[in-house]
Amino acid sequence: MYTIHLTDAELEIARHGMTAYLRSFGHDEADTAVLIRAVLARLSAAQPEPDPSPAIG
Repeated sequence: MYTIHLTDAELEIARHGMTAYLRSFGHDEADTAVLIRAVLARLSAAQPEPDPSPAIG
């Protein structure tokens, strides 16, 4: 398992890129399309990490 950190803009462009990539596959590449859909689902479910810096107050 790998972890990558993306900004909001990077996450959005990754979603758009994977969606465009998915559209380029036909029925002969069903296994690839399944993997791309899984990646898109994980990108859509991404949540920001909490800020680790202590609150100053």
